[in-house]
Amino acid sequence: MRRYPPIAVTLVVMAALALGAVTAIAREAAATPKEAAETERRSVIFTVPTEEPQPTAPEITADAALHTDTTAPEPEETAQPYQSMIHSRDWDGEDSEMLMKIAMAEAEGESVEGKALVMLVVLNRVWSDAFPDTIEEVIFQPRQFTPAVPGGRYYTTEPDDGCREALALVLDGWDESGGALYFESGGKDGWHSQNLEFLFECGGHKFYR
Repeated sequence: MRRYPPIAVTLVVMAALALGAVTAIAREAAATPKEAAETERRSVIFTVPTEEPQPTAPEITADAALHTDTTAPEPEETAQPYQSMIHSRDWDGEDSEMLMKIAMAEAEGESVEGKALVMLVVLNRVWSDAFPDTIEEVIFQPRQFTPAVPGGRYYTTEPDDGCREALALVLDGWDESGGALYFESGGKDGWHSQNLEFLFECGGHKFYR
């Protein structure tokens, strides 16, 4: 058998090992794209879906907080209470006589307060922009006070003590009229109740504005 020098054998073995390593590297490089694609496909198939993140509230910065409207809503306007004009009285003795006569004609048989309320309806009209400016004009305004028509009870009755007490009550500043501008007999249910604001009932009369 032919013998080779030891160094030659060593070189041959090293060359064989190097060739094997290069071949293995080449095979691995060739197989990597396919295996990577397979790995990616498996990761897509077997990936467990995760819960979508919930949106978070926007962060309020100090500057935004300064511009945040924290003002409480303004309350709704409420109806203003009735303001009596009784202390602005400026009528004379003749006007007082007319007030007692219309009270007697409209409220004979009513209480002192009932007669005073009739007087106050006349006065409320005087103080209202919707009616004439004097007691006489209000009482004799057409189609307003039925007893004041020519020949009516206004001309045929005389004030009694109740009318005089009612006048003294009004002159003393009593006003429980609530701003009433109208009244009608309590047994009726006509134009007043259908078109006006009902306020209260006193004796045989209902009062409205």
